[in-house]
Amino acid sequence: MHWLDRLAAVLMTALRSDIFPDGWGELPPPSAGLHPIDVEWRLLGRKRSVDVLEGTFASPAPLPASTEPGRVRWYRPAGARGVCLFLAASNEEGYKRRAALARRLAPEGIGSLILENPFYGTRRVRDSSPPIRTVGELLTMGSAAVQEAHGLLLGFDGLALGVSGYSMGGNIAALVAATHPGPLVAVPMAPSPSPAVVFTEGLLSRFVDWKALGSSPSDLAAVLDRASVLALPPPVRSDLAIIVATRGDGYIPAHAAEAIHRHWEGSELRWETGGHLSMATMARTHLSQAVVDGFNRAG
Repeated sequence: MHWLDRLAAVLMTALRSDIFPDGWGELPPPSAGLHPIDVEWRLLGRKRSVDVLEGTFASPAPLPASTEPGRVRWYRPAGARGVCLFLAASNEEGYKRRAALARRLAPEGIGSLILENPFYGTRRVRDSSPPIRTVGELLTMGSAAVQEAHGLLLGFDGLALGVSGYSMGGNIAALVAATHPGPLVAVPMAPSPSPAVVFTEGLLSRFVDWKALGSSPSDLAAVLDRASVLALPPPVRSDLAIIVATRGDGYIPAHAAEAIHRHWEGSELRWETGGHLSMATMARTHLSQAVVDGFNRAG
């Protein structure tokens, strides 16, 4: 386990960062189909032949009213050959970290869509932290992000399409790839098949408020695994999938990425050095290159 992951866990202990402090909450119903999204775009600015647009939309998912409207940012390079949708990592509010990847991809002719997850940023349901306080809210956010990702991608017919994300974003990206009706370049980074291993095996399991849940890790895993990538068919084109992970990850065990790779026959699994936090901050060149390689395979 990388030392930086251990240090972050020590800091979380000092801050008393409990996970699911309000228990189970209301679990969401299964999502219902794919629905195109009508986005209202406005130009925020232009830099080096890249337009930056912000879009607002009505979510196709049943969500609290405070999470509306949905928001997405589009980095649109001139003459784009494709567009990749990036999903948020845990507690990733705003666009800054994913925008760094978008700027690396623009010279390669790859546009980027950066979705602001429900419950995060301007789509929060409360001002206090943490933004997610129940298991039900976590599952609602994940389900809504999948539906919104599909709806946004359906609006880009004629371009090569991709989906990516880090950690939680990698899990949601994998779910999108497995349920999308057409081929997608899929680059899940530090992914897990479902949130189960994250909250029952990795370092975050130490911070789950088990008293508030009134149950054991196996009970939580059973609920979270209902939305597992491993329970779904592989993507239409598994050969367009590049899974990026590190064996030193203290938050998501290496076997999680390996399980997705085995299930997605024909996919590629790339191992990076370091741990969960260091790969996110110090391997951006390699992460962006994985996306470029995926789009190159798509032709």
